[in-house]
Amino acid sequence: METHMKNFCKTLFFTAIAAIGLAGNSALADGPKITWDLDDALKQVDRQADDFQTVMARVEVVRRDLGGSELSRERGTLFIDRKGRIRLDADAPEQRTYLVEKSTLYIHYPAQKRVEVYSLSRHKDRMEPFMRLGFTDSGKDLKDDYLLTSLGERDIGESRSLGLELTPEKEKQRAVMGKAQLWIDQASWMPAQQVLTASSKGEEITLTYTFVARNLELNPDLFSSKWPRGTDKQKMK
Repeated sequence: METHMKNFCKTLFFTAIAAIGLAGNSALADGPKITWDLDDALKQVDRQADDFQTVMARVEVVRRDLGGSELSRERGTLFIDRKGRIRLDADAPEQRTYLVEKSTLYIHYPAQKRVEVYSLSRHKDRMEPFMRLGFTDSGKDLKDDYLLTSLGERDIGESRSLGLELTPEKEKQRAVMGKAQLWIDQASWMPAQQVLTASSKGEEITLTYTFVARNLELNPDLFSSKWPRGTDKQKMK
């Protein structure tokens, strides 16, 4: 853990320096809009996915009902590796860890010394696996699995982003996630934001990413499902 935190602090430092440079350059906000052909954009996503190993980023997760009323807001640090394993260490408003490993989701509450264990084959309404969208998926994966529509461009924070609307091709998947918006940073071709419509829950989940660091050497223990001694494991029905 110590190694990846040092790397993360270094990333924050260099990102802050880059942000200062951008503040003095109005080209991002006022420069010409680039119109991307959908196939060309997917080729760029392919290039990002080809040598993807890991990602670490800060993320804010906001859940709203379909009327737009906010239900919850969490902030934390996200880790994803090439195998598709996901770890989200939420630090606000409550400390907890989400870990997706193969077909299992763990939610660890350290203060309560408790971990909930979900079988994703039984709990098909869980949205955590969709956090991989745009990180581990190639452009071909997106084209094969979703009906794609271009949403144009907009700025998200410091990022000029290209938007894609994704509608799952398979009816079973649409029953879980009706559609998604994937906003891709045109500098890194990594997600700047995902907006997921959870069909089964009647919610919209917006994940906004900052300080995205790609292909760091993450500690493999980050994706371990071993919890501190004394942790009560609860299999959720």
